[in-house]
Amino acid sequence: MATIRQQRVTGLLFEELSIMVANELDDPKLGLITVVGVQVSRDLRNVKVFVNHQQEEVSRQEVLKGLERATPYLRSQLAERCSLRMVPELLFYYDDTPEKAARVDELLRQIAGEREQGSDQVSSDDKSTETSDASV
Repeated sequence: MATIRQQRVTGLLFEELSIMVANELDDPKLGLITVVGVQVSRDLRNVKVFVNHQQEEVSRQEVLKGLERATPYLRSQLAERCSLRMVPELLFYYDDTPEKAARVDELLRQIAGEREQGSDQVSSDDKSTETSDASV
């Protein structure tokens, strides 16, 4: 369970990093990146920053490499903006939750479609059975 200080630092870093990543990075490959989550370690020395991007032509690895190149700038800005004893190390991770959610939705639709086809077959089998019973 996170301490109150850890929760406050998480919220502060999420807010500041979201603003900086969205508005202050000049790398064109880093356009349309969204910070979707931040996890701060118990000792407040490391921060996992989860990001997502909407550019199909830029790979995940390029985005993460660009963010790693921007890490010194981001840390210096955090030092200026946040009153922390020590600016944490930033570790960037790609958040693929939207892709996983889309895949789950696709599978659920596929299952629903198969069930509809199965129930249509069962009802047509019932009708053919009723017709054969009536002719006897």
